[in-house]
Amino acid sequence: MLLISCGTTRATTSPDAEELTRYVLVIQESPDGQVTHDWRLAEDVDLSGYKSTSSARGTSGRIVRVASYSRDCDEENRQCIKMCMSRPLPRGFGHTTSRGRGKGGKEEWCSKQCWQPYRDCQELEGRQLLEFSAMDEAVDWLKRNHEMILVGSIVVIAGVAFVTVSAGAGLVILAPAALLAS
Repeated sequence: MLLISCGTTRATTSPDAEELTRYVLVIQESPDGQVTHDWRLAEDVDLSGYKSTSSARGTSGRIVRVASYSRDCDEENRQCIKMCMSRPLPRGFGHTTSRGRGKGGKEEWCSKQCWQPYRDCQELEGRQLLEFSAMDEAVDWLKRNHEMILVGSIVVIAGVAFVTVSAGAGLVILAPAALLAS
Protein backbone atom coordinates (compact mmCIF):
# COMPACT_ATOMS: atom_id res chain seq x y z
CA MET A 1 0.00 0.00 0.00
CA LEU A 2 2.86 2.37 0.77
CA LEU A 3 4.42 1.89 -2.67
CA ILE A 4 1.14 2.63 -4.39
CA SER A 5 0.62 5.91 -2.55
CA CYS A 6 4.18 7.07 -3.26
CA GLY A 7 3.96 6.18 -6.93
CA THR A 8 0.72 7.97 -7.73
CA THR A 9 0.85 11.47 -9.09
CA ARG A 10 -0.94 14.24 -7.31
CA ALA A 11 -3.99 15.48 -9.17
CA THR A 12 -3.66 19.13 -10.14
CA THR A 13 -6.87 21.01 -9.61
CA SER A 14 -7.48 24.35 -11.20
CA PRO A 15 -8.57 27.22 -8.99
CA ASP A 16 -11.82 29.04 -9.63
CA ALA A 17 -11.54 32.00 -12.00
CA GLU A 18 -12.32 34.36 -9.10
CA GLU A 19 -9.32 33.01 -7.17
CA LEU A 20 -6.74 33.17 -9.98
CA THR A 21 -4.99 36.23 -8.57
CA ARG A 22 -3.94 34.14 -5.54
CA TYR A 23 -2.26 31.40 -7.62
CA VAL A 24 0.97 30.94 -9.53
CA LEU A 25 1.05 28.60 -12.55
CA VAL A 26 4.11 26.36 -12.78
CA ILE A 27 4.71 24.42 -16.00
CA GLN A 28 7.50 21.87 -15.88
CA GLU A 29 8.99 19.45 -18.39
CA SER A 30 10.38 16.23 -16.99
CA PRO A 31 13.51 14.57 -18.42
CA ASP A 32 11.31 12.10 -20.33
CA GLY A 33 9.62 15.01 -22.16
CA GLN A 34 6.31 14.92 -20.31
CA VAL A 35 5.00 18.41 -19.49
CA THR A 36 2.99 18.91 -16.31
CA HIS A 37 1.41 21.92 -14.66
CA ASP A 38 0.59 22.89 -11.12
CA TRP A 39 -1.43 25.75 -9.67
CA ARG A 40 0.28 26.77 -6.43
CA LEU A 41 -0.85 29.29 -3.87
CA ALA A 42 1.26 32.40 -4.32
CA GLU A 43 2.07 32.44 -0.61
CA ASP A 44 3.78 29.05 -1.06
CA VAL A 45 6.10 30.40 -3.80
CA ASP A 46 8.90 32.87 -3.05
CA LEU A 47 8.37 35.68 -5.57
CA SER A 48 10.49 38.29 -3.74
CA GLY A 49 13.31 37.98 -6.29
CA TYR A 50 10.93 38.72 -9.14
CA LYS A 51 9.09 41.76 -7.76
CA SER A 52 11.90 44.27 -8.20
CA THR A 53 12.78 43.17 -11.72
CA SER A 54 9.20 43.20 -12.93
CA SER A 55 8.40 46.64 -11.51
CA ALA A 56 11.58 48.10 -12.99
CA ARG A 57 10.58 46.79 -16.38
CA GLY A 58 7.29 48.71 -16.39
CA THR A 59 4.99 47.93 -19.26
CA SER A 60 7.72 46.93 -21.68
CA GLY A 61 6.89 43.23 -21.41
CA ARG A 62 5.51 41.31 -24.33
CA ILE A 63 1.73 41.45 -24.13
CA VAL A 64 -0.30 38.55 -25.38
CA ARG A 65 -3.04 39.96 -27.56
CA VAL A 66 -6.62 40.15 -26.36
CA ALA A 67 -8.05 39.39 -29.77
CA SER A 68 -6.81 37.21 -32.52
CA TYR A 69 -5.83 39.48 -35.39
CA SER A 70 -3.76 38.23 -38.25
CA ARG A 71 -1.63 40.81 -40.01
CA ASP A 72 -0.62 40.52 -43.63
CA CYS A 73 3.01 41.64 -43.49
CA ASP A 74 3.48 41.29 -47.24
CA GLU A 75 0.50 43.53 -47.96
CA GLU A 76 1.68 46.06 -45.37
CA ASN A 77 5.09 46.10 -47.10
CA ARG A 78 3.50 46.65 -50.52
CA GLN A 79 1.43 49.55 -49.09
CA CYS A 80 4.52 51.05 -47.45
CA ILE A 81 6.44 50.98 -50.75
CA LYS A 82 3.42 52.37 -52.65
CA MET A 83 3.05 55.25 -50.16
CA CYS A 84 6.80 55.94 -50.28
CA MET A 85 6.76 55.99 -54.08
CA SER A 86 3.88 58.51 -54.10
CA ARG A 87 5.84 61.02 -51.96
CA PRO A 88 8.79 63.10 -53.11
CA LEU A 89 12.21 62.02 -51.96
CA PRO A 90 13.72 63.91 -49.03
CA ARG A 91 16.36 66.56 -49.77
CA GLY A 92 19.72 65.09 -50.59
CA PHE A 93 18.33 61.83 -52.00
CA GLY A 94 17.66 63.00 -55.56
CA HIS A 95 20.72 61.10 -56.72
CA THR A 96 18.81 57.81 -56.30
CA THR A 97 16.77 58.59 -59.43
CA SER A 98 19.67 59.96 -61.44
CA ARG A 99 22.21 58.05 -63.56
CA GLY A 100 19.63 56.35 -65.73
CA ARG A 101 17.93 54.43 -62.93
CA GLY A 102 14.78 56.56 -62.90
CA LYS A 103 12.02 55.14 -60.74
CA GLY A 104 14.03 51.95 -60.18
CA GLY A 105 16.40 53.87 -57.91
CA LYS A 106 13.55 55.38 -55.92
CA GLU A 107 11.81 52.02 -55.64
CA GLU A 108 15.03 50.49 -54.33
CA TRP A 109 15.32 53.33 -51.78
CA CYS A 110 11.68 52.86 -50.72
CA SER A 111 12.16 49.10 -50.40
CA LYS A 112 15.09 49.72 -48.06
CA GLN A 113 13.00 52.19 -46.01
CA CYS A 114 10.16 49.67 -45.66
CA TRP A 115 12.39 46.65 -44.94
CA GLN A 116 12.70 47.11 -41.16
CA PRO A 117 8.96 47.62 -40.56
CA TYR A 118 8.37 44.49 -42.64
CA ARG A 119 10.84 42.47 -40.52
CA ASP A 120 9.27 43.84 -37.32
CA CYS A 121 5.84 42.77 -38.54
CA GLN A 122 7.09 39.27 -39.29
CA GLU A 123 8.74 39.01 -35.88
CA LEU A 124 5.57 40.14 -34.11
CA GLU A 125 3.49 37.68 -36.08
CA GLY A 126 5.84 34.92 -34.98
CA ARG A 127 5.19 35.88 -31.36
CA GLN A 128 1.47 36.48 -31.68
CA LEU A 129 -0.52 34.55 -29.13
CA LEU A 130 -4.11 34.60 -27.94
CA GLU A 131 -5.89 35.61 -24.79
CA PHE A 132 -7.45 32.61 -23.10
CA SER A 133 -10.95 32.84 -21.68
CA ALA A 134 -10.81 29.34 -20.18
CA MET A 135 -8.09 28.11 -17.84
CA ASP A 136 -7.95 24.60 -19.32
CA GLU A 137 -7.46 26.00 -22.81
CA ALA A 138 -4.67 28.27 -21.54
CA VAL A 139 -2.88 25.50 -19.67
CA ASP A 140 -3.07 23.15 -22.67
CA TRP A 141 -1.63 25.80 -25.01
CA LEU A 142 1.08 26.82 -22.54
CA LYS A 143 2.11 23.21 -22.00
CA ARG A 144 2.41 22.63 -25.76
CA ASN A 145 4.27 25.91 -26.37
CA HIS A 146 6.21 26.38 -23.12
CA GLU A 147 9.51 26.71 -25.00
CA MET A 148 8.27 29.85 -26.78
CA ILE A 149 7.36 31.74 -23.59
CA LEU A 150 9.83 34.50 -22.75
CA VAL A 151 10.50 36.08 -19.35
CA GLY A 152 8.45 39.25 -19.05
CA SER A 153 5.67 37.99 -21.33
CA ILE A 154 2.17 38.84 -20.19
CA VAL A 155 -0.47 36.16 -20.63
CA VAL A 156 -4.14 36.85 -19.93
CA ILE A 157 -6.01 33.85 -18.53
CA ALA A 158 -9.73 34.21 -17.76
CA GLY A 159 -9.33 37.98 -17.46
CA VAL A 160 -6.31 37.85 -15.13
CA ALA A 161 -2.93 39.09 -16.37
CA PHE A 162 -0.01 36.79 -15.56
CA VAL A 163 3.65 37.74 -15.97
CA THR A 164 6.23 35.11 -16.89
CA VAL A 165 8.78 35.47 -14.10
CA SER A 166 10.90 32.46 -15.00
CA ALA A 167 11.35 30.55 -18.24
CA GLY A 168 13.89 28.06 -19.50
CA ALA A 169 15.45 24.75 -18.54
CA GLY A 170 12.07 23.03 -18.74
CA LEU A 171 10.39 25.31 -16.17
CA VAL A 172 7.98 28.21 -16.72
CA ILE A 173 6.47 30.19 -13.84
CA LEU A 174 3.60 32.62 -14.41
CA ALA A 175 2.57 34.89 -11.53
CA PRO A 176 -0.40 37.26 -11.39
CA ALA A 177 0.70 40.78 -12.39
CA ALA A 178 -1.29 42.27 -9.50
CA LEU A 179 0.68 40.16 -7.07
CA LEU A 180 4.02 41.38 -8.44
CA ALA A 181 2.90 45.01 -8.35
CA SER A 182 2.20 44.89 -4.64
